[in-house]
Amino acid sequence: MKICFEEFKDEIDTLVGFLTSDTWEFYGTPNQNPERIRESYEKHYYTGDDCKTFWVILDEGIKVGMIRIYDLQDDSPLFDIKILSKYKGMGIGTITVKWLVDYIFNNYSDKERIEGNTRQDNYAMRCVFHKCGFVKEAHYRKAWGSKNGKLYDAIGYGITREDWQNGKTTPVNWNDFKC
Repeated sequence: MKICFEEFKDEIDTLVGFLTSDTWEFYGTPNQNPERIRESYEKHYYTGDDCKTFWVILDEGIKVGMIRIYDLQDDSPLFDIKILSKYKGMGIGTITVKWLVDYIFNNYSDKERIEGNTRQDNYAMRCVFHKCGFVKEAHYRKAWGSKNGKLYDAIGYGITREDWQNGKTTPVNWNDFKC
């Protein structure tokens, strides 16, 4: 399996087709609306000084996912990853996040950390974070709304440049004080 990454430019119709072709189970809006995608595109949600989006392309040019990096003007950018359902469980998410970490730390010398969030029940993404050297840094109770009205816990992960450079993870001391 060969995977490559291609920066998104102005392929709005391809973007709309991709985002409306699947249900994004662990997102607040699991079924994307074409008009809202176009509005977001016009507001530079996918491109601009503060944001970059890349296609995840498999073998023969098949777009199987996308990754959006945002808050690039901050010290700690975040990212959003989507892999089409029929390509999940193949290791594509792990390869993509490892690529993303290398891309940011190799191209943005001012970035000291990268952050990401997921729902507590998104075990596949939590495993990806773990495999890619991210450390659980936050647990937000009942903080992730869903279309069905249910609130889920949100989990925050981060990786530091120092840990990435040294190939290690530095755990958070969750018991750093006593009352």
